[in-house]
Amino acid sequence: MASMKHVHLFRRYLSIALTLFQSLISCLLNFPILIKIADSFLSLYFMVFCDLRPVTVDLDDGETTVHFWISGHRRISRPNLVMLHGYGGNSKWQFVHQVSDLSKSFNLFIPDLVFFGKSHTKNADRSVEIQARSIVGGLRKLGCCNGRGGGGRISVYSISYGGFVAYKMAELWPEMMEKLVIVSSGVGFTQQQKTAEMRKHGGDCSKMLVPKTPMDLRMLVKISTNTGLTFVDWVPGFILSQFIAVMYEKNRQELLELAKNLLEREEAELPVISQKTLIVWGDKDKVFPLEHGYRLQRHLQNSRLEIIKEIGHAVNVEAPTTLNNLITSFVLNV
Repeated sequence: MASMKHVHLFRRYLSIALTLFQSLISCLLNFPILIKIADSFLSLYFMVFCDLRPVTVDLDDGETTVHFWISGHRRISRPNLVMLHGYGGNSKWQFVHQVSDLSKSFNLFIPDLVFFGKSHTKNADRSVEIQARSIVGGLRKLGCCNGRGGGGRISVYSISYGGFVAYKMAELWPEMMEKLVIVSSGVGFTQQQKTAEMRKHGGDCSKMLVPKTPMDLRMLVKISTNTGLTFVDWVPGFILSQFIAVMYEKNRQELLELAKNLLEREEAELPVISQKTLIVWGDKDKVFPLEHGYRLQRHLQNSRLEIIKEIGHAVNVEAPTTLNNLITSFVLNV
């Protein structure tokens, strides 16, 4: 009798243990705990190794909130560098390969563009201009560009979608921006050029920019890089799903609207900006082919084009050291 009782107890505890284990596995698969942990480690890296601090700024009586990472100790001897990211996650994930080196030479201001990361707005406008106004408003509230606390003129480094925002900033506030770096950005695309490029990728690029499944994310990485980052093919689908959940699900509709506004809006003739401009392009870019880099360079007389060999659209991921050297030498005149 005693042995049978022990068997029943063992089966009961084993059943409870298996249920708890199944619940734990389900939690790991369905709740983005792994990406949340990785995101927290990135925040720690920014703070400890790059001397960056998270700051949130409210604009227009709370209608818009912009989240920044900014240098904890701003030095008067260092120029201010604003870094504007593209699609593909928030500012931390896009600039993780660059911030350590750049933080040694510049006072950094790294915003999450509106509806990316922790930035958001109640405004229904999805244009590039509302992004530019939000970033400039946040910079002014942080004491940048107003001559106080190391707040002189700024230089801006921008990549892909961030290039559209930076160009609008240069156009609307020329007195604020001293130098501009544009990397892999289709600034000045005509509607015909947009349509031609979208056809190459199946027509509706807004869905490609805002992936919904692991297959979508793998395709985005494949198109954005020349080296392919082949390890992504071996990452389990549930981890990629967690990344998608953290980066895209909360503001999925708004991100799609931003992309559609960019891709479908009929643009006026691109104005010629006065700022000294460095244009950087990977010669294997499949998103915005190199010919558009040459076209932008011809449009801007006060510019130069640097081409990085065997690199695709995501120059910040595939060649961060080369890109950092180009940015530093251009802004610092060294």
